[in-house]
Amino acid sequence: MSETLKKAESLKAFMTEARRHFHQYPELAHKEFETTKYIKNALKEMGVPLLDAEFNTGCIGIIKGEGKGPDVITGIRADIDALPIIESTGLPYSSKNEGIMHACGHDGHTACLLGVAKLLSESKNKFSGTAMLIFQPAEEGDRGAKMMLENGAFTKHKPDEVIALHAFPAVETGKVGIMPIKAMASADSFRVKVIGRGGHGARPSESINPITAATSMISAISGIVSNQIPTFESVVISVCTIHAGVASNVIPQEVEFSGTVRCLENGNREIVKEFIERIVSGSCETFGCKYEYIYKEGIAALTNSKITNDKVYQAAKDTIGEENIVVLENATMGSEDFSDFIMAADGVGSMFRLGMGNAQKTTPALHNHLYDFNDEALPVGCAVLCQYVFNKHNA
Repeated sequence: MSETLKKAESLKAFMTEARRHFHQYPELAHKEFETTKYIKNALKEMGVPLLDAEFNTGCIGIIKGEGKGPDVITGIRADIDALPIIESTGLPYSSKNEGIMHACGHDGHTACLLGVAKLLSESKNKFSGTAMLIFQPAEEGDRGAKMMLENGAFTKHKPDEVIALHAFPAVETGKVGIMPIKAMASADSFRVKVIGRGGHGARPSESINPITAATSMISAISGIVSNQIPTFESVVISVCTIHAGVASNVIPQEVEFSGTVRCLENGNREIVKEFIERIVSGSCETFGCKYEYIYKEGIAALTNSKITNDKVYQAAKDTIGEENIVVLENATMGSEDFSDFIMAADGVGSMFRLGMGNAQKTTPALHNHLYDFNDEALPVGCAVLCQYVFNKHNA
């Protein structure tokens, strides 16, 4: 067992206590007030100063190394918010906040980073430069990373690289997964309102039926990927809502539908946006309708840098051994606003997977009401993150 992993193992009880506290008292995006207070108190007890920046929730700890080496800065992120899910685990430390649950492992991510804070603050002579410990609020769709950046997260200390881990039930506990370069998709949304002329269902010739136009649009939108996007580039367009009508014999005045767009290449977002409007406009001209179209760009695609991926691989090899590294080949069409931090660090950053699963593959999926972070993985995550700092900051 490596020295770093031994030290991380000695912090397992500390991290487990913190993790289960966060699990018991989850808070939604931008409301992580008690979670932030707990983190700040823990950092204060360790003697870790906070970045002087105004965040409503979340914080950034700054640890300056005292060793000889390059004057570099590494940002390490953990997300701290929970989800609006009713927990069904029945665990003794299950959520006490009704309708809110840590079902995505953020409780474990935060506990891991507190372990990193403790280990690094006790090992300052082992690295140079600065480690930024970023406790980010509002990852679950509310752009907490963007908020932190807009409020000065990287103004005083701009990281040369940023790294993060994420719980992953598909990889066994005790192992880590190296994600591909094109790792996670962007997440945009669109909404279309089709405006016709309402009337009696028995006399359609006296009306303009917006349902007919909308169904034509939805069918055509589903063909954008196969006809307009190169086959080797992953894009997903899903129409997820449709609302129209109040009675079976009344042609409605309006139809509204909405959906999501996911792209691994950020450049494809503009292509999709344009083609959706072409389809909507053309269908409305054909059927005599009017329309309103809103396309909202959300989280950008997460693209890992090879140089950072390679360093994560080396850190994992040095701590848990190469036999416990899984190289993941497939991207996911889910999204992660850690991409904002990578882009703010000039594209140099990486997210990796922290194994949560078992050999039987029976671990509940993320965002599931039965999910619980596996505390056995805490020392592994802590050790790999710390070893990354030791390796890079002593090069």
